[in-house]
Amino acid sequence: MGGGMGGMGGGMGGMGGGNQNMGGGMGGMGGGMGGMGGGGMGGMGGGGMGGQGFFSIPPERTVRVPYHSACLNHGKADPSPNLTYKLVPVSEYTNDPILAELIQLTATGRVNKQAVQAAIWTRTDNLTWQQLAAKGTQGLFGHVSYFQPQELVGAQLLLSTAEGRVKEKASETPSGVSQPADRVSARIR
Repeated sequence: MGGGMGGMGGGMGGMGGGNQNMGGGMGGMGGGMGGMGGGGMGGMGGGGMGGQGFFSIPPERTVRVPYHSACLNHGKADPSPNLTYKLVPVSEYTNDPILAELIQLTATGRVNKQAVQAAIWTRTDNLTWQQLAAKGTQGLFGHVSYFQPQELVGAQLLLSTAEGRVKEKASETPSGVSQPADRVSARIR
């Protein structure tokens, strides 16, 4: 899967530069999703966690593990450190395979947080791209946009990437061999 995603970066290159320490990332569309190649899902296949897979933590030690997340419910209050939260598998939260893919992309930490947030809210809260573009706060010097235009473009790319992954998974048989696409009559298109 990692090699396939690397190809997405090549197609969007030249539109910016940001987040190059993340292999292209989504910052300013600088290389699109180019950082997704190689290690598959952001390096977890070979480079994530130091290349050692998961690890054992002695009971007397405390470690910090990076955790990348996004808001799945527009309009709810921000999480509070005073409350207890329960992590659940994505499959317990949603049956939407596209949302599940977006959550997986979020977890890699290799995508622009604002872009993936916008893409998620289009799925969970049915917000339109126009509503997301208009979202903002009133600052001292006027309206401050919550999403920048390039972040919304990135969100649309992330959403189409997630949709493509879902279609790709659906076309695979249990043996991992792709099935031929259904032929559609030219009159039906």
